[in-house]
Amino acid sequence: MRKTLAIVFAGGRAEEMSVLTFRRPKAAVVFGGGYRMIDFALTNLANTRSVENVGILTQYRPSSLVEHVGIGLAWDFVGSSRSIRILPPHLKLSGSEWYRGTADALFQNMDFLDLHQPDDVLIVSGDHAYNMSYEPLLRFHLEHAADVTLAVTPVDAEPSRFGIAEINAEGRVISYMEKPKHPRTNLASMTVYVFRREVLMEELRRHAHSPQAPKSFHIYDEILPGLIERRRAFGWTHHGRWDYARTLDAYYQAHQDMLGDPPLVDMGPWNVRTSPWSPRAQTQGPARCRPSATVRDSIVCGGCDVAGTVERSVLSPGVKVGKGAVVRDSVLWNDVVVEDGAVVDKAVCDKRCVVAQGAVVGHGTAPPANSELPRSLTCGATVLGMDVRVPKGARIGRNCIVYPGAGEVQLASGSVPSGGVVRTPAP
Repeated sequence: MRKTLAIVFAGGRAEEMSVLTFRRPKAAVVFGGGYRMIDFALTNLANTRSVENVGILTQYRPSSLVEHVGIGLAWDFVGSSRSIRILPPHLKLSGSEWYRGTADALFQNMDFLDLHQPDDVLIVSGDHAYNMSYEPLLRFHLEHAADVTLAVTPVDAEPSRFGIAEINAEGRVISYMEKPKHPRTNLASMTVYVFRREVLMEELRRHAHSPQAPKSFHIYDEILPGLIERRRAFGWTHHGRWDYARTLDAYYQAHQDMLGDPPLVDMGPWNVRTSPWSPRAQTQGPARCRPSATVRDSIVCGGCDVAGTVERSVLSPGVKVGKGAVVRDSVLWNDVVVEDGAVVDKAVCDKRCVVAQGAVVGHGTAPPANSELPRSLTCGATVLGMDVRVPKGARIGRNCIVYPGAGEVQLASGSVPSGGVVRTPAP
């Protein structure tokens, strides 16, 4: 039986996600109310019984991610034969440095590959939301005697935002381009690859020791083009929902797609696993809807306390909505408080935000794109970073971004125009 080792890329921030990744990697971003983005990849791996050992490559502000993953208990990666190991940048006798990209992160952890001696290395991204068993992909890779197999999926909108593969009738990848202006197909790379270990290690060494070695060193730029040209490269197509959520617009829309009857995305059958044991997680009781509450077409997690109106929204554990308050078309993360009479209309609020009495988040109509990220935030949603406190009676427009920790000082004027940005001193 062939042995497969899994590697999860979980170290990137994603600039387009703005304040939501200000203090965490994208893999640790809350998704679907009660999950982190990395939960989807780890659940898929947990359901792939041929994968026994997992390495997680992380770099950017990894604390919350490391605490969340722990020893892998939530995904059954414990015991004498299954394990999860966090692989941050580390000191060596020579050449120690931060990861310079996905391929460099693999190169700096070649000893991990040598330790386990797998036949194949399954590489997945930790910041995409999808439900997929990797077993058919691994079988396809074996049956075609492939050196590398790319998982691809058809995308309907803006294929130029992705790495695009062209595949012939045999299943061979005949071309691959990263974010082409004029894509020849709509088959987007899912950042899921299977490599024969010997091939991967040979290619990593080849590029890392090249006199023209680039400052950044990525799978999609430096490794895949040569493999497609010189090796047996195949493409395996996944049909099913796949949320990249690279922009704030895409993140917001993914949550709206979870609502409605029937929803465009129903994650119930996915049986996503998450960790309830991290030090920052709190045991939550059932959600409570008080006599004055109205809740329509929403996802409400445990520990929420609703006395106002909640419509078409996703509430993470511990959210409180006061009497007379309105939460509409919004995504509220853990322990957000919307006080009596406040309005949150089309917003994404990071953890522990407080919207004080009578304040309005999402004020006005016909918003311009956000001035700081005009290509990431255009849908009209306002995004509040962690621990923002909106003062009593304040009005925050649409497509606004408010940096973590903003409060009475930064919002003293009481009004933020649509498309505006409220910054705070760097921590």
